Amino acid sequence: MWLCHYCRHPLTLDTQRKNQLCPNCGSDIHSCKNCLNYDENTSTQCREPNSPWVADRSKTNECPFFELRPASSSTPAAKDAAATEAEKAKEAFRALFRDL
Repeated sequence: MWLCHYCRHPLTLDTQRKNQLCPNCGSDIHSCKNCLNYDENTSTQCREPNSPWVADRSKTNECPFFELRPASSSTPAAKDAAATEAEKAKEAFRALFRDL
């Protein structure tokens, strides 16, 4: 199952084939922000090194590397788990220098 990046509405395969827009919020389905390769932490905001440059990542584009992000990788729980790991690492780093 897939979710819209903007409203988290479930997108079925049928919806993807028939519609260019999310039936719930009207955002573009085939946009970078819905792609599995989208990563706002990279300089090009894309993990695919051969992808074409896209100026507006929230609008429809014709990228040949587009793959709709599965629900498991875009859920808030997955992001919370990553944030928790980051906080643990930061705390461990701070603990190294507390007693100096």
